[in-house]
Parts: sequence; structure tokens; C-alpha cells
Amino acid sequence: MSQRQLIAKVGNKNMEAVRKPLRITVPPFDNSELIQSYDKTLIGKCMNPSEQDVKALIIMLPKIWKMEDRVAGADLGLGRFQFDFNTEEEIEEVLKMQPYHFDYWMISLMRWKPVMEKSYLTEITFWVRVLGVPLQYWAESTFGGAIGHVVEVDLDFGRVKVVVDGSQCLSFETIVDFRGGEFYGRGEEPISLRYEKDFWLLYSLLQPLS
Repeated sequence: MSQRQLIAKVGNKNMEAVRKPLRITVPPFDNSELIQSYDKTLIGKCMNPSEQDVKALIIMLPKIWKMEDRVAGADLGLGRFQFDFNTEEEIEEVLKMQPYHFDYWMISLMRWKPVMEKSYLTEITFWVRVLGVPLQYWAESTFGGAIGHVVEVDLDFGRVKVVVDGSQCLSFETIVDFRGGEFYGRGEEPISLRYEKDFWLLYSLLQPLS
């Protein structure tokens, strides 16, 4: 290859590297019926798609739910998948069983919606026991906060249902400032967090994603 040919080849590669992506505009149309057709759809994402077999997941999850004949799954690519349900009761039943894991890694599963936030499909719902809270602070306002978005507080068992970002490491300990309320005698103290569902595979959330 001549020097001129080599320079031309390198130049073409540089041009390809800086070439702007194509921009396509979808013309306006009424998609309300299309959106409505997905109102009973759950959409999910594998937290480590290089290690998780989505096709096997689509077969196994309905068996775990005991809904093999009532749920239709599809592989959306890039580690994403969806399941279409027949009733709201089925969806609620499945979401109550969170969190889920497959092939030793966590998966995110949530309702499909047409407008998505940045954290969409990385969110995972956990019940978390909060250990070490003094009895005089045993109130809804004490629990939650820094752990994640609080969905529900269960004071009977000292736990909270939270939505956390599954792309980040889990926190197993937090510092709580107890100087509020009627009693001001305590300061900051460490509080332990225990994520429910007795599976040791939570280590997966502590590993770097591929």
C-alpha cells in the first residue's frame, strides 16, 4: 500500500468517526390506540445482559409465576424483554414477588409506560428491614429517605418497600441523624439495612456491570 493510499484510508476512518448520525423525524399520527394496547404490559431489563440468557428467561419466568398459558413474552434486544398480561390482578401478583434474579444476576421489571425517565429499566423494588432504630423514633417519617424512593412503610416489622437504582451498589449501612422530634438527646448513629428475600445472590448488585 502506498503512502497516499494509507493516508486516504486513515482519513476516511477519521471522517467516519466524526460523521454525525442520521436524524429522522416521525410524522405526527394518532398512537393512542397503540399505547392503550400496552396498558397490561410489563417491561424488563437484564442487569448483566452478557451473562443472562433472555430467551431462557422468557420461558422460565411464566413458569415461576404459574402463568405459562396466560402470559406472552418477547425479546426486545439489548437485554430487554416484555410480558403481556390479561388482567391487572396478574400484573399486581407478579410485581408483589419482586425482586427477581436470573442466571445469578438481578433483573429489573416494571410497568411499561410511553414516557421514560433516565432511571427507567434500572429500577428494582426491595423490602428492606431497617435495624437499630430507637423505639422513640419508630415512625413513618424516620424510615426511608436515603435508601431510595419509598413506596410503603411497614412499622409492624420495621421495614420499607423502596425502589433503588439497580445499576448502583446496594447500601447495607447508613448514618441517621436522630436529633429531630421531641427528644434531642441522640446524635448520628449507624443503621443496618437488610434486603428481604433470602437469596445470597445479592452480591450481583455489587459487581461492575459488563
